[in-house]
Amino acid sequence: MSGWFALVTDFCVFWLFVAAALCLYRIVVGPKAADRAVAFDTLSSVAIGMICLLCIRFSSTLYFDAVWILTLVGFLGSSAVAKYLAKGRVF
Repeated sequence: MSGWFALVTDFCVFWLFVAAALCLYRIVVGPKAADRAVAFDTLSSVAIGMICLLCIRFSSTLYFDAVWILTLVGFLGSSAVAKYLAKGRVF
C-alpha cells in the first residue's frame, strides 16, 4: 500500500471517529427518542465505515463478515425503532 493511500485512510478513520463521538453525544443528550434513534442509526453506519476502512488499511478481509452482520442488525434495529415510534408497538 502506498504512503498516500495509508494517509488518506487514516485521515478518514480519524474523522469517522469524530463523527462517532458526536453520535454518542446525541444519543446521551438527545431531547427526543427520534433524535436518539437517528443517532444510533448513524453510529451504526459510522462503525461499518470504520471497520471497512481498517480492513482496507491493513489489507485484511477477516472482518468483512462482521460488516454484513452489523449492517443487518443496524437496519433491523432502525426499522424496529421507527415502527415503535410511529405506532407505539413493534409487532
